[in-house]
Amino acid sequence: MQMNALGRSGLKVSRLCFGTLTMSPLQRNLSPEEGARLLVHAYERGVRFLDTADLYGTYPHIRLALREAPDYVISTKAYCYDRETAQAALERACRGVGRDYIDLFMLHEQESLYTLRGHEEALVYLEEQKRLGHIGAVGVSTHFAGCVAAAPRFPMIDVIHPLINAAGIGIQDGTRQDMEAAISAARERGIGIFAMKPLGGGHLIANSREALEYALDNPLLDAVAMGMQSIEEIDADTDLFNGVPGAWERLEALSHRERHIMVHDWCEGCGRCRDRCRQKAIEIVDGRARVDQSKCVFCGYCARVCPQFCIKVV
Repeated sequence: MQMNALGRSGLKVSRLCFGTLTMSPLQRNLSPEEGARLLVHAYERGVRFLDTADLYGTYPHIRLALREAPDYVISTKAYCYDRETAQAALERACRGVGRDYIDLFMLHEQESLYTLRGHEEALVYLEEQKRLGHIGAVGVSTHFAGCVAAAPRFPMIDVIHPLINAAGIGIQDGTRQDMEAAISAARERGIGIFAMKPLGGGHLIANSREALEYALDNPLLDAVAMGMQSIEEIDADTDLFNGVPGAWERLEALSHRERHIMVHDWCEGCGRCRDRCRQKAIEIVDGRARVDQSKCVFCGYCARVCPQFCIKVV
């Protein structure tokens, strides 16, 4: 597996990053043992980079996997806005994965220059922890080109994890070209870039070859995070990233499953999922959540806030 420098961060990562959201309770809900088995298999296939989050609930999966795959570079992220929340999230991450060091710690779902300014205290704390040797690099994740454009103003930000794909699906404040321009400017400042949602949260599965060729051939991206839910997907994706003949055919054979959000009958229409959805894909109609599948990026974050556990990605 090709290994790339992640910008100026000092981290060296595999070009393919294992995104653990799809195995989490928000989506497929694999047990820690099942998830660890997939992570170990990917490691054996050359993957050395994984992405998780405080929100995902996959720290137990990772902790188990590290027993057999100790050299994973771990990226995690959390909703931190000040020193206290950042400290608590970092402690949860270290305790959760069983390490006293996190390779890359990011602020989750940042939106703009104003968001970053409002959360600067958390960034300063993370930079302090980097100097103390508890964090390898500091970053932000975002669906907004404006956030990517603003990030270089904050010298403590080493890495950006932006949403970018061939169709621009999920970008909240512009087009694919807007995001590319912002990423290019950040890279010129030495900031590392690893992409999320190259398949648009599932919307581009039917055109997976075109979508993944865009990601693989994109010189702006140091790494690409992909969710993998089976041994077969891992084998196809690692073969693809390794340039193994026949990988496209194996991948296309796995690219027929459509994803959607399911809302169970016992939904009470409280509106928490609607309020949580950054894509504006949920509304309350006749006392029940209704999802616009064309806007949804299938992150599953809505499921986390549902008090009745009636919404999930399937």
